[in-house]
Amino acid sequence: MEEKDFSQQMEKIKNEWYEAFELMQKYYESEVFKRFKIEYDASIWYQFKNPALIFPAEGEMRFSTPNSRINFDYYPSQLAKFGITAHNFAYLADIEEYYPHNFSMFLWEQKEFITPLQRANLRAAHFSPDAIVEVTKEGLRSFLKTRSEEKGMGSYEEPLVIIETLGLIGMPRRDNILKFFKEMSEDKESAFNEFLDTPFIFSFAGLVTPPAFNADKKYGIRSRAELTYAKNIISRYVRGETRYEEITKELEKLGYTTKIPDSGYKPEDSVDLRYVKLDYAIERVKRIISEYEHKASHSSYWCYADMADALRRIYEKERTAYRSYI
Repeated sequence: MEEKDFSQQMEKIKNEWYEAFELMQKYYESEVFKRFKIEYDASIWYQFKNPALIFPAEGEMRFSTPNSRINFDYYPSQLAKFGITAHNFAYLADIEEYYPHNFSMFLWEQKEFITPLQRANLRAAHFSPDAIVEVTKEGLRSFLKTRSEEKGMGSYEEPLVIIETLGLIGMPRRDNILKFFKEMSEDKESAFNEFLDTPFIFSFAGLVTPPAFNADKKYGIRSRAELTYAKNIISRYVRGETRYEEITKELEKLGYTTKIPDSGYKPEDSVDLRYVKLDYAIERVKRIISEYEHKASHSSYWCYADMADALRRIYEKERTAYRSYI
């Protein structure tokens, strides 16, 4: 790409990120978010292999594509940029809620567990669940594109994206994910093998919890090390190196579950609503619930109904909070 063309492309992409940042601020109550800024920094990709990262201590979110290795916009739609921005800045709310005077403990939890990531996605899903799904979809497509697998997962893409998103927000899932992955691997072997190179498979992640429950096995796999190990044993299963019964027992030893083991536990309560502008959020979430209810009525997968259920839980929580304010 010529330098002039790249410069014009970058200017367009930067403007889209700035617009996404402004939209994100309309949904967050806290002034904390307005003190931050976003910047283009190609080195983020070279250092972390990540298209966009939040740096709370520096007061910045930095996005890194396109660059000399990834010559395309990793999150090309405006909706995905909004989702990434909302997700990244949700970490600030997490720090304020759980670690207002101990940033090093937040960094430790982030290093050891996926729960801060789940809570960030869940916070963003309180006002932009469609954007979080879009981030998962475009992230999957772009990852496969970097591996020359542009054809992707075909008809498996949408249910995979929804199941992964449910894992990313730490909400319940009912599909037999092992069998789904086996079927997908047999039909889309090349793309699926590349997908296994992603750091984590969030479809197998446990339920979202506050920091105090990170080590409690009844809420599923939250440890980064254990989720990496789960990916390895899943890989053995889809390659036919171990039987379904064996892999199930091995996952059980890790504490694998994607259901709510305690009927009194509400994953959505892992994050509070102080930072969300509820009037905007309720309207958007309600609209998206109906979309997933429609999809659920035309699909053999549980994931669409599970997403509708997750959003209803969020919606009821928001509506209850909103009524208490008026």
